[in-house]
Amino acid sequence: MHTRCSTEFPNGDIEEELFEKEDTTTWVSLVTWISRDKSFNNSVTWITRDKCFISVVIIISLANKFLSESQEAWRIVRYSFLNMAPLLPLLVEDPEEAKIQKLVHGYFAEGDYIKALEVIEDSISTRGKEKVPAMVHYLQGCFFYEQGTKTENSDMKFPFLLASVECFTEDCGVHAYSAIALLELGKLIGSASFYKKALNIAKEGLSFIASFGGLNLSEENTKSSLENVVLVAESMIPKLQGSVRSDSDTAATEAMIEAADSMVLLQKMSEPKLRESKNIRDSIRSDLETAAGKRLRSYWASMDVESKRNFMKVSIAKLTAYVERLYGRVGLDALEQVLDSARINRKWKFWMCRSCSLKFYYPKKFRSHLEQEHAAKFKPSTTKHMAQRVDEVWAGMISVAGWEPVDVVAAVEMIKTQLESVKEFVYENGWSKNWPLAVDEERSKLLKEIQSLLLLFQERKILSCSIRDWMMQLTVKHLAQLEISEHTLSSKCRLVETPQSICFLECHELNQILDLLKRINCERVDGTELVSNATDSLCGRLRVKEKIEFDHEFSFMLLDKRLLRGKIASFDDEGIIDVCDHNVHYTKTHPQGDDTITWLLDYPLIDESFEFPRSIRAHNLEICVAVLRAIHFTCATLGTKYAKKLQILNYDAALIDAKNLCILEDERRKNVPEDQWNTYASLLCDKCEERLVIDAGDSHTTKLCLCAVRDVLEKASHPTFEFSDLEDCMTLIHGHKNLNDDTVLKSIDLLKSVVTNKVLSLSKF
Repeated sequence: MHTRCSTEFPNGDIEEELFEKEDTTTWVSLVTWISRDKSFNNSVTWITRDKCFISVVIIISLANKFLSESQEAWRIVRYSFLNMAPLLPLLVEDPEEAKIQKLVHGYFAEGDYIKALEVIEDSISTRGKEKVPAMVHYLQGCFFYEQGTKTENSDMKFPFLLASVECFTEDCGVHAYSAIALLELGKLIGSASFYKKALNIAKEGLSFIASFGGLNLSEENTKSSLENVVLVAESMIPKLQGSVRSDSDTAATEAMIEAADSMVLLQKMSEPKLRESKNIRDSIRSDLETAAGKRLRSYWASMDVESKRNFMKVSIAKLTAYVERLYGRVGLDALEQVLDSARINRKWKFWMCRSCSLKFYYPKKFRSHLEQEHAAKFKPSTTKHMAQRVDEVWAGMISVAGWEPVDVVAAVEMIKTQLESVKEFVYENGWSKNWPLAVDEERSKLLKEIQSLLLLFQERKILSCSIRDWMMQLTVKHLAQLEISEHTLSSKCRLVETPQSICFLECHELNQILDLLKRINCERVDGTELVSNATDSLCGRLRVKEKIEFDHEFSFMLLDKRLLRGKIASFDDEGIIDVCDHNVHYTKTHPQGDDTITWLLDYPLIDESFEFPRSIRAHNLEICVAVLRAIHFTCATLGTKYAKKLQILNYDAALIDAKNLCILEDERRKNVPEDQWNTYASLLCDKCEERLVIDAGDSHTTKLCLCAVRDVLEKASHPTFEFSDLEDCMTLIHGHKNLNDDTVLKSIDLLKSVVTNKVLSLSKF
């Protein structure tokens, strides 16, 4: 099912055919085709390191053949060879990569997934993710996919599946696993976003497979799976976006996933089994009501106070002898490692990075390490356009009961005739009772809806300054039509500082705000909360209440003396080790009841997560790596959204420049005769020509400028962000050079309105 692809040459087996020919023209045509063919260039990203590519062989042969022939032919050969140069490392097998791939494949085949994951993480840490063999990412993705589909732990299902998608993204092959995993994720949280991702990946895979000359059985299976993904995703997306989902839709999705799962050719790896150490394996969990439990309680009750206190002291010498007798040298080394760490760092708890094995004794430092060294945080190329949240002061104003429509006519009259009195208005939490109110049920209802949504955004921490500023500007523009300047509103009336300014707006403007706010998705649809739940669940299982302390010589471990008094309520999240005199530590503690025995007997079956002796790094390794991969996927998604936002902002800037150019022309026209006026369209054409002179259309901003001008002149209803050919784009722009000025202005304003809404809808990123 996992297809490794290469581009098929035209006319069948062209290499053998051409090597029999002697004419230069055919050879040159071949090399020209290789260097220019788009399907070939597109296929480059799918080439794997373990496959040879015939084109390079042909080009090398061409270089030898034409070394003494025409300079033109040699120039084309050389050009083609340089184009292919980046592929050469893919064709030379790195011995280290081969070793990594063999190790990982072997461990997975044996079912030792912990060792396989350790090798992968070590490789990524030392070599970088991009230098790890693609097949390794593929195998890791298969493992996470299987864990995600089989696990009954609802907290871990989502991170495992999301981790598998991230791993498959790093692989260069064409397969259906990534799309199928995304379908599972969409089904799991009812997210149209994941169905869309599955649809896009499936369509890309089908498009690439369509370039194959013929398909083998594996490729046919892949094609069939991808086609099913497209069918399911296309049926589910509109229903989820419309919040309608029938049982038949769910059944269809489940049937599709089950069918796809049956095609998954994974190495069969057994589920983590509960395993116990030799002495515990044959024992049964004790209970206070069993005969053994009753004997222990009776024995504890018969002990005097001093004996109970001494019972809490554990001799280090006796403990090490016991461990060595039970587990041998390996167990002794593991215990000594624990004791040495406790002695040196005076903490029981530390955080170990599962990717590079570094230890951290403070969670903030560990988090910083993950973000800086292991890409566990989205880092934009520039923070200039990152969303800024409103401050607590403005946020506090939203919750104030008020939000009643202002009588705008009376308020404007007050500003114009009683400005000094208006300046004295008292504002409490951003609201003044001095403004005249209007009895307007429709406006009042709209304002309450706006308040409700703003409160929700603030609660979800997605209320941005850009949304606030946009709403304030609506008021500024509205009152400007009534001859109230922005300066007066801000410096005299202080209205621009408060949400009460929204209450000055009319119904059509309030509806405009409401329409925008409703389009902003306040729910996280990327599964971040589920990943957080998984980590919280994991950390929750590791919390302990009891403290273990030492004497000054570190010859005794002293169990928590609170156990002698009764049950312990609070958790010890710090794990700090205190050192004290073991002779007096329990002196003032009087034993009460038998909660110590309850504590001794109340232990769970020991699974392999707590098997002793065992590598600390191996503890929950698969969960930690899955969560990290899930975070990587989320960061990449945020990066894509932020890139889209920057693209829209640059397009918006191009529209602003276009509008300013028209305004400047209006100013110029006041001082020149009409026959010297320039049309807005011709000025925009000239501007595009100037940009091309500067950078030949290579920069992203220039391309977006050309797109914006083209859309304006074509009277487009929505922005487009690309063009297939620079020459064609300029020809089209020049073809509208005589468009009348009013049409140009209307087109700019329409696109500006659309783009502004797009920018605001992305304001939480």
